[in-house]
Amino acid sequence: MAGSLLIFLAVFCNPMRFSNAAPVVSTDGKAIVLDLSTGSRLRDRAVVNLDAEQLGRLIDETMADAGTGFAFGRYAEPRDLYDNEHFADGDSENRTVHMGIDLFCVAGTPVSAPLDGTVELLANNARRLDYGPMVVLCHESGFDEPFFTLYGHLGMEVLDSLRVGQTVNAGQQIATIGSPPQNGDWPPHLHFQLILDLKDLGVDFPGVACKSQREYWLGLSPSPAAFFPECAPEALEYS
Repeated sequence: MAGSLLIFLAVFCNPMRFSNAAPVVSTDGKAIVLDLSTGSRLRDRAVVNLDAEQLGRLIDETMADAGTGFAFGRYAEPRDLYDNEHFADGDSENRTVHMGIDLFCVAGTPVSAPLDGTVELLANNARRLDYGPMVVLCHESGFDEPFFTLYGHLGMEVLDSLRVGQTVNAGQQIATIGSPPQNGDWPPHLHFQLILDLKDLGVDFPGVACKSQREYWLGLSPSPAAFFPECAPEALEYS
């Protein structure tokens, strides 16, 4: 963890570190930020206990109200959307704290690498409410240890178009936004996450943490808001 902390302090605390990063997803410049936190409502309807189609329709309608086709979901947001056994941590606590930033948009939207890197992991986590098709890229930090970016809920074609060890360039399309049920059975969106240390968890590195372990896991996955400069960082981070 000491090495990961060094990377965090030296790399991620510099606000200019990702100023030249390529867009992960090219939006219309009018993206809104959704409140998907515990107990939240969109268009006066609770977001919990909806299936992928119902939640997707509600998000689409919220975006249409704002005149955009893009919407962000916040980093570090506590949510009650994670309602199956995949998010259980023993008998006492479920994982609820979102460790990345979501970007909701139409299925098929291109997803690009923001930085040069190599494909570290490629898999289909096919359980319901898991990542579905997912990719982890490895990036050089300029120090002894690399860092990683994770892309979840992708289109199935990524499993054939990429290979582990492949080099990718900043701005290169690596995938598309997937659709339910193949994307983990979520409304179409990208889950984007920074990771300082994979902790040998591979493709099972979590995207959601227990509240009691919040500081530990968010220390491993700091906010990726700098990759989405169209929004102020504080708007993309739950507080």
